[in-house]
Amino acid sequence: MKSNLVFLCVLLVAGFVSAEQPVDPVKALELEVAGVKGDMTKTIFGTLSDTYNGSLSASSPTWDRSFGATYDASCNLAMTDSSNNGQYYEVIPIEVSATENLECEVTSFGGDSTLHVFCDPFNPLAPLDNVLAYDDDGGVSPLSAFSAADGVELQPGNTYYVVLSTFSPGVTGDFTIDFTSATVVVVPVELQSFSIE
Repeated sequence: MKSNLVFLCVLLVAGFVSAEQPVDPVKALELEVAGVKGDMTKTIFGTLSDTYNGSLSASSPTWDRSFGATYDASCNLAMTDSSNNGQYYEVIPIEVSATENLECEVTSFGGDSTLHVFCDPFNPLAPLDNVLAYDDDGGVSPLSAFSAADGVELQPGNTYYVVLSTFSPGVTGDFTIDFTSATVVVVPVELQSFSIE
């Protein structure tokens, strides 16, 4: 009788454990991490991706976009004021938990995009200051991207500001940026909007 009771307990525990097992083994290996605009998912392949969806409209802030080289680790990238002024932009604050190279790509937008990365502080009224990196057509042209090979190194403990901007003024539309750096997170930082008239 005692052995039957032990066998029944083992059978119940085994049934409970097997009921807890997921049907899809890939889903079992996903790690959900809360993001601001969407969730980050770590897949079985180890890629962390955060899809950031935004929209530029006539009510978005504007600035006088700059352009320059790709990267300067001292946050003093040599930039030049573009001949176009009044481009719409959106700011995405990010942080990392380990030293790594930024990997992000504008995967959809109805126009020509640019990406800037600013060190803290970001001031849209001073678009030549504190620039860590810049890209125009590093993705599928005319979209922008930073790959690990670009060497845009991010350090933990710092907040960086990824700024998606239109290349020319007056362009609006929805956009998507995929972040695939290993530990990047979009952080909830409230920023003031500035417009240059």
